Amino acid sequence: MMIMKRPVHSAPPAMVIGSKGWRDATVRSILRAEELLCQTHVGQLDSSTRYRSHSVGAVSYRLPQLKPYSVNSSVEKEHDASDLEKTDKLRIKSTGTALTSGMINAPFPPPALRQQSAEVSMGMAGEYIRGVREVEGRLRRQAGRVTQEGTRVEHQRERLEKLLCSLRKALQVNQQSANGRMFRPATRETIKDGADDLLDHERRGLNVLKKELESMLRKTLIQQQALADSSRRLLDCALERSSVTELLPQHGSLSAGVNTYPSPLSLQPDPAGPFTPECKQSLDSSAAVLRESQQFRENVTQVMSDVISQQKSLHQSASEALLKKISEIITLEQHLTLSSAAMRQAIFRKQRQTQCVGYSLGRAMGPVSSADLFCREKLNRPMTQLYGRHSSDGLPESDLLTQGTSMLRKYYESSGKEIAELQVAHQQLEDDMYGKRAAARVDSDVVRLRQRLVRPQSIRPATS
Repeated sequence: MMIMKRPVHSAPPAMVIGSKGWRDATVRSILRAEELLCQTHVGQLDSSTRYRSHSVGAVSYRLPQLKPYSVNSSVEKEHDASDLEKTDKLRIKSTGTALTSGMINAPFPPPALRQQSAEVSMGMAGEYIRGVREVEGRLRRQAGRVTQEGTRVEHQRERLEKLLCSLRKALQVNQQSANGRMFRPATRETIKDGADDLLDHERRGLNVLKKELESMLRKTLIQQQALADSSRRLLDCALERSSVTELLPQHGSLSAGVNTYPSPLSLQPDPAGPFTPECKQSLDSSAAVLRESQQFRENVTQVMSDVISQQKSLHQSASEALLKKISEIITLEQHLTLSSAAMRQAIFRKQRQTQCVGYSLGRAMGPVSSADLFCREKLNRPMTQLYGRHSSDGLPESDLLTQGTSMLRKYYESSGKEIAELQVAHQQLEDDMYGKRAAARVDSDVVRLRQRLVRPQSIRPATS
């Protein structure tokens, strides 16, 4: 229904009988009424506002620019401009055309105001939700990278614990080796030698490596806790962002068109926008934690490589010392065997000589009874008596027999002592040879124990 325009004319002033001041006041009232009536813009109510224009990818509406009704329009324009600037700073600009302040201040809004307001609100909500989606995706991807880094650190922690277990087992084997060498039988074999010194050096080195790995394990647990906290903060921020998209429609203008809005991650953090300062802080802290974790994994890998090489060198030096000790003991045992055989031959030879000396001593002393002497053996035989009557010098037979008997008796006695000494030395050689053989057997058992129980680990390259 169209409204007919009619000109507004004031009624002509009638002839008034009275004072001039009263008439002038009435005329001024009528002129004021005509001025206010002209300022109401009655013709503006007939303007058509139902038209729109379509664009590719997004729907935008073209609204007529209405002149606001105000007594002081300049003041209201400045106020509206300041309000719009504050609103633009707090939110991302919409792709649709916002309603002007003149339309809101108009006494009679156009018929399409509700639909246009709803479309503008949907456009702003869509852009906000798209920004929230992008921020949430970035947070979840970063949380996934942090989780993967945590998995790598967990695998490295397992390898570190395995290496630490190997070091503890090597320490136990070292203690068993030191205790096993105490079972060598001879007293002289239990004296500490070069192999014991190398075993002590290996134990001290393994203790140092064990303390270093325990320190690295504690740092690994702290790093895992930092990664878990960073992942939890990222997921909390992502969950808080995802709560915006709970009422997101499956179909509509929010999922159609080409994205022409700027990425919220490229803008400054805004507490009222999709990318909040908490999200930026979580992303920055997680990036720093990732860099620190990667550097820490490289350091741990290097430390593990050094520990494995040092463990191998310590184990190899101690094992080589034991093998050298075994070869030395076997060489000494062989020499002892030869010396024992020579000593046994000397004993047998000395025994035969002593037996011969005994026979000679018995023959030199003669028979036990004088009745068993032959005539040629008696000192009072006729020839010796005849020689004694003619010469003053006696025959040397008795002196020679006496001296030979005494010498044979002395040699017989010394031969017995020498045989006893040879037997004692032979027994010492036998005992030493038995001790060397037992010591070589103990050291061989220790070497086999070390070869069976201690297998130094090998480090695998960490996957990035």
